[in-house]
Formats: sequence, C-alpha cells, structure tokens
Amino acid sequence: MSTTITPAEVFPAGDYLRDELEERGWTIGEFAEIIGRPVQAVSEILNDKKEITTETACALADALGTSPELWLTLQTNHRLHLARRAAPLEPSAVARRARLHGLVPVAKAAARGWLPKTADLDQLEAATQAFLELDDLNGQPTFAMAARRSNSDEPITAEQIAWLAHVRSVARLSSAAAPFDRTRLDLLAADLPRLTAPGPQTLCRVPGWFAECGVVVVFSEGLPGGKLDGAVSRLADGRPIIGLTTRGDRFDSVLFTLLHEAAHLALGHLAPEGNSIVDVDLDAEQANPIEREANDQARAWLFPADFTIEANTMAAVQRAATHYGVHESVVIGQLQRQTGDWRRHRKYVPKVRPVLAAAGLLS
Repeated sequence: MSTTITPAEVFPAGDYLRDELEERGWTIGEFAEIIGRPVQAVSEILNDKKEITTETACALADALGTSPELWLTLQTNHRLHLARRAAPLEPSAVARRARLHGLVPVAKAAARGWLPKTADLDQLEAATQAFLELDDLNGQPTFAMAARRSNSDEPITAEQIAWLAHVRSVARLSSAAAPFDRTRLDLLAADLPRLTAPGPQTLCRVPGWFAECGVVVVFSEGLPGGKLDGAVSRLADGRPIIGLTTRGDRFDSVLFTLLHEAAHLALGHLAPEGNSIVDVDLDAEQANPIEREANDQARAWLFPADFTIEANTMAAVQRAATHYGVHESVVIGQLQRQTGDWRRHRKYVPKVRPVLAAAGLLS
C-alpha cells in the first residue's frame, strides 16, 4: 500500500531558488550570467511570474547540482496547490459530467429520447436522477429485477440499467390497474402458445392480455451492447412489469422470453419488495435452480407433453406445429435447443420488430 503525503503548504520554485542563491552568496545578475539567461528572466522566476521550461530546468540543475525534475515538480505542485485552493467546494462541471456518464450512457439514452438532449447540466442531472429513481446522484439504482442477459459474469452494465429504467418509466405511465392475479396469469401463459400460433401480429395483443392479469408488458429495443433479452421487475406501487428487448428479432425467442419472465411471476420468484438487481447468464442459467424452474415452466406451457418430432425437416416441423398448436418457429426454436441446427429453417422464423413498430408498441 502506498501513502500519499500532502504538504500543508507548497512553496513556489522561486522561493527555493532564492534560498539556493543566498546560500551560495550569488546575486541575481551573477546567476543570470552563469545560466546564460537575462536578469529579468531570473527575476520573474524568483517572483513566480515566469514558467520554468524544460530547458531552464536543465540549466538550473547544472548550475545548482540538482535534477531538472526537482524544478519542474516544484513548479507543478505549486500550480496544483493554487488551482485546488481556488476551486469551489462543489464538484466541478467535469466531475459532474463524469458522474452522470458513470451512471448511464448519456449519449445513447438521449439519442433514444430517454434523456433530454441538453447542455444544461442542472437539467440533465435532474432528468437522470428521476430516470434512475434515485434520491440523489451519489447513489446507485436498486431496482428489483430478474434479467436474462448474456454477460452475467460481468457487473450489470450502464446500458442494461438504462434500458430497465426506461421500461419502468414506460410502465409507470400504463393505465393497467387490475390487481395482480397469479392464477389468471398462469392460465394466460398456458394458453399463450396457442393464442400466438398465427404469428408475430398476435404480439400486439400481448400487453392487453397481460394487463387483465395485473402485469404491465413493455417492448423496447435494448441499447447497443446491452446483451439483454428481457427482465421482470416491480414498480413502487407493486405492479409487476415484464420488459422485452426483441434481441435477435425472432418470434420464437421473444415468445419464449415472455413465457420465461411470466414464469418468474407465476412461480413467485420476484418478491413483492426488493432492492437488489438479480441477473442470470443465458448460457449458464440451468445451473441456477430458479432459472431452471422458470425455463422448465416456460417449456411446459409451450409443450404440455414431452416434445417429440420425427425428423429435422420442414414437413416434420409443420406437422409438429399443428400437433402442439403452436407457430412453426416455436418448433424450430425447440429443435435449435435440442440439436443446435436451425439454419435450414431460418427463413421460416418471422421477425417481430416491424410488427411491433408498426403498432406503436416498440419504445
């Protein structure tokens, strides 16, 4: 461990030089002649009115038997001392901006309209504090959340926090006022694979269906680098939220994530109150018993009986989809999980973003 010692008083380099000249009995004129500098230049250094250049530092060192670094360090320390003494007690604009950018990706959030595009630092700080639901900007967001993200071996990122903050802000404006009904949610989730069998256009009805169960559903594209599929959270008034990013833009993936997050609520995984962020690695989620339970429940809703398919052909996929009463892409997604092979069927997996954007549901 290193210890930094801050002197109570920092003297200018000129004071040190004056002591050196007095000790040697040299006049300013004599010393000026020794170092080959004008008398006025030496006088200005003695009175702290002239910067010591690297060349002058070398000359002072040669004349006085010191190092050039000594004179440059004396000068720098004195300048820093004066700057700190003159600095206001409040954080500087630079420190304030750095604090904001440490909390949230300001430029990305502003580009999406989540924060104002403004050079007014007071306005931006106030907007960020409200956006992150903080009492003050010295704190950290403490949303209760279970999130499916692909980088849970790393600390939760500012992009992920900003996305959830946006989802929560949209959810707070929702008029859905029905009390949360876990039984009704379970019935809806069990029926959802059949309700959505016609394809992506059915997702436009999802917020209304879930609102009847007391759950707010928000579709919102994640920020670049966000690595999130979805999350479940709870507002201060107790209303549960499901946020979906549409990452990958695949109908089957969005549907599975929706069911996965609904399973967290139906199984009681998200406490009514909480102040911590809980996250899960998509690649290692089976190692987490809660995530394994949510995954198993989502698959049970998709395929109430064990999933079987006769072959990895599109004809077999269509027959399985008809048998289970689900969209073809759901069967393709299950094939991918089992075999890792879905490229031959890629064109049969519809995209969801265009549908949600056209319906005004993608925030």
